[in-house]
Amino acid sequence: MLALVIIGILIAYLALAVFAVRATVRSARASGLSAKQRWLRGGLVALVFYLIPFWDWIPTVVAHQYYCATEAKFEVFKTIEQWKKENAEVVPMLRFDRDATPRPFGKFDRYPLNQRIVSDRDPNSNIFLSVRREGAQVIDIQDGKVLASYVDFGAGYASFGVGGDGAWKFWLKRDACDDSTKGAGSLYAAYKSSWIHLNGTNK
Repeated sequence: MLALVIIGILIAYLALAVFAVRATVRSARASGLSAKQRWLRGGLVALVFYLIPFWDWIPTVVAHQYYCATEAKFEVFKTIEQWKKENAEVVPMLRFDRDATPRPFGKFDRYPLNQRIVSDRDPNSNIFLSVRREGAQVIDIQDGKVLASYVDFGAGYASFGVGGDGAWKFWLKRDACDDSTKGAGSLYAAYKSSWIHLNGTNK
């Protein structure tokens, strides 16, 4: 239903833009302006109508692609196999608690994966217009060492309700630099899941 409302608004807006451009050209013709001047005025009106909803589209796309190309990544500093080999005596005792919930830890949201390993998520932060940075790291809380981390970038506005900055700008929405299984966020999620299922069973 909401999609139909948005489509209806866009069609009405396009019709209004076409009407305004044609009215401007006709008015310029009645004023005796040359064809070039008439279409210049019409073009300026069309540009105004374009910029009202789309002024931040190109800057958002360019910024998102730039940050994805220069900063998005998934890094593993220690594989699960390496960690298990170094901590063989404690591995059988580690379990994921299904009732575990994230809790604040400094600027992060800490989520326990088992009794030794946690995932610290850095809350999304806008860095340019609606382009936002997200990231997290897996940490061994015994020695504080980071085992893996990722940085990814999305764009667009979360709310599609009436009102709010950019509430209707669905064309800006980008969930990640790469939505495939090879994207930084997907690779991190798979790595994190392996810690949750470290021993195959959860309590």
